[in-house]
Amino acid sequence: MIRTLNRKDLSNFIYFCQTRDKYSDFYVTKNNKRLFLSNANIAKKVFYDCLKHNEKCFIKEDNDCISAVLLITGYKDRFDRKYVKILTTSKDDYRDLLRYLQWQKLSNLFIKSRKDNTNFIKYNERLKDNPITKGYKPAYFIRRSGFKIIAVRDKEVLLKKEEYRYEYNKKRN
Repeated sequence: MIRTLNRKDLSNFIYFCQTRDKYSDFYVTKNNKRLFLSNANIAKKVFYDCLKHNEKCFIKEDNDCISAVLLITGYKDRFDRKYVKILTTSKDDYRDLLRYLQWQKLSNLFIKSRKDNTNFIKYNERLKDNPITKGYKPAYFIRRSGFKIIAVRDKEVLLKKEEYRYEYNKKRN
């Protein structure tokens, strides 16, 4: 079951963030510093910030334990960008959270992912001559959700979703 975060989830949220971040991709950026949620104090602060500022945070539960977290947050430093951060235990949970995200009617979302995180990014040798993507392409469920690669940097890839997927399909027909 996927639902929004509430106050009762604090201990499960902190435990899940500490134990499941194998790609070191689950962080928020504030004042140009990365705050990794694997640190319990930072996870607690982000948890309460999400509740206080109505940031979007969805969790997937299995047997009263968190199996996936989808966090849509962005602190206003220079730009007001909303980043999607997903932390899961399986590819099925990624798929379920991305399907849920499609129904939330959100646009102008970004995902910043490490190149070795195969849940978001795949490398394709045939596409290596493309100057923007440099051989990388979004994983299947990311493409289906409407995300496209807009920049490839040293160790990371930036993806953006500009419009709703169902509106995109209407424009194509």
